[in-house]
Amino acid sequence: MSTAFSKEEMLQANQFRALSQRELQKRLKTHEKLGILFANQGLGAVMLSYERYEALVNRLNDLENLLEDIELEQTFGYRLNTPADEWIAHPEGASTLEMYHKRKRGRDGE
Repeated sequence: MSTAFSKEEMLQANQFRALSQRELQKRLKTHEKLGILFANQGLGAVMLSYERYEALVNRLNDLENLLEDIELEQTFGYRLNTPADEWIAHPEGASTLEMYHKRKRGRDGE
């Protein structure tokens, strides 16, 4: 979908008074989007069918999740490539914080 609008995709805001619901539905089925022009500001709103809106929102959510995954991979990805023999044995029931304190005390000679 392009951000540019053809002449047929533009509606003056004051046209809504004379536009029937049937005509509006027909235009939304014919065009992916409708640009709404306001007298003092120009293009001020865009109208989409609900199906198109829902598809865009779902795609945006997918892309946001993908970006989050990429950011996590960039931040912590090195941990995924750590060989198993370099991992510290973690006894069942012990928290990571407990393990950290035990290792620290062991290095400090306590």
